[in-house]
Amino acid sequence: MKNGVKVAVVVLLAVAVAATLALRGGKRAEYGAAPEQPAASTPAVQGAAMQVPVSAQVQAAVATGEPVPAKPTAIPAPRAVAVAVKPRILELGSMRCMSCLEMAKVLDALRASQGSKLQVDFIDVFEKPEAADEYKIALIPTQILFNAAGKEIFRHQGYFSHDDILAKFRELGVKF
Repeated sequence: MKNGVKVAVVVLLAVAVAATLALRGGKRAEYGAAPEQPAASTPAVQGAAMQVPVSAQVQAAVATGEPVPAKPTAIPAPRAVAVAVKPRILELGSMRCMSCLEMAKVLDALRASQGSKLQVDFIDVFEKPEAADEYKIALIPTQILFNAAGKEIFRHQGYFSHDDILAKFRELGVKF
């Protein structure tokens, strides 16, 4: 393969990766997490309808014809459930799933109504597939309820309403 073709392929891959990351950032913003913001000094590649930030490291790799280094994705270690100090609900789902998007509204309502008394967490299993294995998830959305000691006390698959979640916690003896 000629060097010019290699450079073109690397540039296209870099733009595709950057665009994917930018789009994923927007999806997280819909759920409530802060979207990734490009640094003010980061140059951008002009696309047909959007600007895609390109890091200096990627630019250097493209200029020299070397492979573009993969951006390390730091996946935080799963929260140690054993150290929980308040009851917890963990939802494993995706922002590409209609039931999961409906559950995002329920989780937001739980944060608003029980935020100081209940820990509400969400893991996107398409972004962190190892979480699906770790929590043995077969179907999304799946909600896992934990007591204040961090012990799993109940699992539910599918849509789970705000009131039903609170009722289930009460039924299992968890007080808010």
